[in-house]
Amino acid sequence: MTDTPSQDEIVRLARQAGLDLPPAYLQELVEAYGHVRTMIGRIPTERPHGDEPAHTFVPQKFLPAKE
Repeated sequence: MTDTPSQDEIVRLARQAGLDLPPAYLQELVEAYGHVRTMIGRIPTERPHGDEPAHTFVPQKFLPAKE
């Protein structure tokens, strides 16, 4: 698949995912996919996954102190 999939590729992917949509909904899906690609392009990728706060949060530090 290319960087920007064609309408036929998007429809094929939807059908492979089990979506049996009427033609009007397929056209909406194709239009929405362009917006999704724009959002994906805004996600920074230059940092390693280990920098993600979810991977560095230690909940035990927030427990009440033991007496």
